[in-house]
Amino acid sequence: MTSLFRSRRTGQGANAHHPVPAPRRKASRMLCWSLVAALAGGVGWGATHLHTTQSSALQGKPDTVAIAAASTAHDGIAAVDLEQIVAASDSVYALAANHQAVYEWSPDQNNWLKVRGATQKLYAGGDSVYAIATGSGDITKYSGEPGDWPRIGGPGATFAATTKHLYGISTNGSMVMEYSGRGETWKKVGDRAKDLYAGPDSTLYATNPDTGNIYKYDGKWSAVGGPGATFAVTDNNFYGLTPDQTSVVEYDADKKKWRTVGGPAGNIFASNTLYATDRGGDLYKYNGRPGLWNRLSGPAAAFATNGNLLYRLAPDHRSVQKYTGNGATEKWTTLGAPAAGPAPSRAEKTARFKSMNQSGDESRKVWTTANDEHLRGVPDPFEFRWSTNYCNVVRDIPFQEYDFRNACARHDFLSRNYRDMYGEQAFLDDPDGQRHIDTILRDDMLETCKDRFPGSQQLCQSTAMAYYKGVAAVSAVPHSFIVDIFKGLGGPPPGARR
Repeated sequence: MTSLFRSRRTGQGANAHHPVPAPRRKASRMLCWSLVAALAGGVGWGATHLHTTQSSALQGKPDTVAIAAASTAHDGIAAVDLEQIVAASDSVYALAANHQAVYEWSPDQNNWLKVRGATQKLYAGGDSVYAIATGSGDITKYSGEPGDWPRIGGPGATFAATTKHLYGISTNGSMVMEYSGRGETWKKVGDRAKDLYAGPDSTLYATNPDTGNIYKYDGKWSAVGGPGATFAVTDNNFYGLTPDQTSVVEYDADKKKWRTVGGPAGNIFASNTLYATDRGGDLYKYNGRPGLWNRLSGPAAAFATNGNLLYRLAPDHRSVQKYTGNGATEKWTTLGAPAAGPAPSRAEKTARFKSMNQSGDESRKVWTTANDEHLRGVPDPFEFRWSTNYCNVVRDIPFQEYDFRNACARHDFLSRNYRDMYGEQAFLDDPDGQRHIDTILRDDMLETCKDRFPGSQQLCQSTAMAYYKGVAAVSAVPHSFIVDIFKGLGGPPPGARR
């Protein structure tokens, strides 16, 4: 059985057991790895003799990290069972356990959005995410638009991605291929290989299928070491886990030697930072000095990292959390999970949105309840956009001591979802569009002022009106014009669609 990669040139290797030279390219420093389970051990470490540390650098007294707790508050709305997570750019992608859907969580959406149907497996690197099609095994690349995944190649045994490069092993394991970045064109860069490991930069590592030895490819192939249980690549270093899983080791490319940096581990993975799980499943972060590791999490079903971002899938497979600590603490923020079951119809989503886009206490209460559920991680079957910048577009007007954040969050919710559902022109022209939504902001802020003493109430109301006028002035400007301005300054404004 042969690969369906479309090869631009075949190339012949000098040695049938390791890949052949190819031109070197440089990639930037971002990579995503997904950790689903511990990988199998090797058969021996051939490059150098390694000593196991007596006291494990990964030791740590387990404590109760509330991973599962965040995934149970669904208030009767079932969450999708998830099998795999990968990270790309500032988003995290999740594959449903039944392999019938792929979902994306991004800061722009601040919610889960279905972006693909039936999928076998996900890969990611840098800003790119790839999906293996169910049935055909073809590899596809996400364009950034939900549902748009152009085919870029046929099946492969496995793949690995850096920021700018995608590599694959042919289905029969006979050659290593590199994607050209154009259409479905691939070129051969090596011969037989079993596993691939790639980091944020352009360097690729591959194992020999017969010996398990590890080789480095940076335009040409060179031997690095003997077999290992698994390997991991950061932006600066290359790490391995010894075959008996008793030591984490780091490769010194100048001295061509390995040194021990950690004790027993279940697995290792990396992007800009090296992470390891101990044999109990707890997660540790390597601090750059041998033996120095910080515990970040208890056991999880999976971890994924890209750049400096880190995510975990809860043990019950029904909630994803994002690491928001400082590298030494165990602080995680729940991102929830997609809602299970049939998606609401357009009419149902429209009715739900309209119930939150009305003046008065009742509509305010409906939105507040929905917002509270979102913050608790309750799945949202409507896939609304919940991102907010809390009116910081008029931040030159001081809030004083008045808390208008909920009013601003609701305004962002109504404005962004109106645009998403009906378009920019409808938002500007419709009677329940921009002007109506700005009026709701004014009323919500004035509601905040109601229970204050007369003097404070008057200042609160003046501040609210100043905010209202500032926001209304900005809202009247076409959103595409604002996005163009921010692009000229180096990037889109907060909440702008990519």
